Amino acid sequence: MKESVVIANASGFWGDEGAAVERQIEGGHIDYLTGDYLAEITMIILARQKGKDPKAGYARDFVQTLSKMLQRIAEKNITVITNAGGINPKGCAEALEALIAEKGLNLPVAVVDGDDLMPRFQDMLREGCDFRHMDSGESLEGISDLVISANAYIGARPIVGALQQGARIIVTGRTYDAASVVAPIIHEFGWAWEDYDRLAAALLAGHLIECGTQSTGGNYSLWQEVPSFSNMGYPLVEVNADGSFFLTKHSGTGGLVNLRTAKEQILYEIGNPRLYMSPDVIADFTSFSIEGAGPDRVFLKGVKGQRPTPHLKVSVTYEAGHKLIAMLVVSGPDVIAKAQKFAEMFWERVGTDFDERRTDFVGYSACWGESAAPHNDPNEIILRFAARSHDRSALQKMSREIAGLILAGPPGVTVFGGRPRIQPAYGFWPAIIPRELVTARLLFEGNETIYNCGVGEFGEPVIPAEPPAPVTGGSREKIKVPLSAIAHARSGDKGDICNIGVAALKPEYYPELLRELTPEKVAAYFKTNVRGQVSRYRLDNLAAMNFLLREALDGGGTVSLLLDNQGKTLSQAILNMPVEISRDLLSDVAVNN
Repeated sequence: MKESVVIANASGFWGDEGAAVERQIEGGHIDYLTGDYLAEITMIILARQKGKDPKAGYARDFVQTLSKMLQRIAEKNITVITNAGGINPKGCAEALEALIAEKGLNLPVAVVDGDDLMPRFQDMLREGCDFRHMDSGESLEGISDLVISANAYIGARPIVGALQQGARIIVTGRTYDAASVVAPIIHEFGWAWEDYDRLAAALLAGHLIECGTQSTGGNYSLWQEVPSFSNMGYPLVEVNADGSFFLTKHSGTGGLVNLRTAKEQILYEIGNPRLYMSPDVIADFTSFSIEGAGPDRVFLKGVKGQRPTPHLKVSVTYEAGHKLIAMLVVSGPDVIAKAQKFAEMFWERVGTDFDERRTDFVGYSACWGESAAPHNDPNEIILRFAARSHDRSALQKMSREIAGLILAGPPGVTVFGGRPRIQPAYGFWPAIIPRELVTARLLFEGNETIYNCGVGEFGEPVIPAEPPAPVTGGSREKIKVPLSAIAHARSGDKGDICNIGVAALKPEYYPELLRELTPEKVAAYFKTNVRGQVSRYRLDNLAAMNFLLREALDGGGTVSLLLDNQGKTLSQAILNMPVEISRDLLSDVAVNN
């Protein structure tokens, strides 16, 4: 058994930097190369592609990129694990096998599938599986005829099986994001599936590197600290047999790894941090310790875990009509007043009989919502009209009328992007189903191995008790500053829920943040776009908190008409929020009295 194993990531999404694969392989020693390609929106795109071409449905970019490095992968004895198979992992594997044979290499390819539930979707409905919505509890029954894809998030067991049988490249469908990291750790160290603390450590390691450079300086709210964004270093974890591990990157690459970059990624797209769930284990993200371990190195240990639930998450997408986005550029002076007049004219001409419509002033308050955005006086804006409808003719009229505004309204306007095209709209439905209804499959060297996802130890989660909140050591005298003076943040999405993680720049700021950033204040700050409840969870070990903003993304994904339909900019919005902090704690912070 190895004392440690090095696992690298070279992709955080479909469309990530192609050169990252070579950079990770050639930059230093790694045992495994992983890549995550599947966001919820990606599944919609792949489903549409496969609908047009049965041979499509996987990330072709991955095959093209990997083909250039197959020789070096073989020479350096690297094993590759990726979910780039999308909804056609077998097709992806066959494309790779053809390239491997052409080069005369010995790199056995395995396929892990079974996540695609569409072949038996209607049968499952008839047998009583209602694909209940994870958040609202609603049944899918009313829109079941509109469903175009349904993929269960399967666990790491079949990937471990592929490694045990000698696979060198493993292509999966919709596994959970960290499975490609969890599996090789379990395989290398021989951990039991009931060793939940160690499995939780592997889950945390996977979560830290699954999103590419988001843990090495990318999307970092303190981006000015990053020495260089050229030749960006992608993340590595060096995992020890006891479950402790280092987060780092190859030397000589751009980017940055420190406590703050790690904390931002830990906070990214999580819910209750005490119950970070996967099909293999539930991790408590408030339980571990984290410390700096030298330049571009962070050390983590002590994660606590518990058995997984008896359910699996299913990503369901469905047809939601059509949508159209039309844009004009409006210039000053009085740019907002002009834009408002054009909007009045436009909707009067095209009518308002849509399933949904909205007007945005891009450059004024379009991303954050008017309640959070600062009120400025821009020189020009993009006037953005968006509508969604099941009636295609209404959107056709909208498309025709946009250019007709130019000569009929205020001056200083021009069409942006020509006549807009009608696009299909797809909704995202996160569901949970009994895990015994899902069967994963491993295909390797002509053999088929079946994995019943209902085999194992499962139970309802136990929520660890939250300790008393830390008490401020600051003075009673307060001063108002933007949140960015004392905190950093990151935001992400899960369907119609936006999460915003906020971490204190110093531990002594944390109790002040707890007092100032209440769920009620955050809800009021984002009231323009957030229609649901706002919840807050503490991570005292990180001096951080996580907010969940429900009904915040207009349905999320491709059904949403919001400019920022994934909530990626809302972390920047909250950092602009004014807060009151004890004056004596801010002696080293420049503030305006």
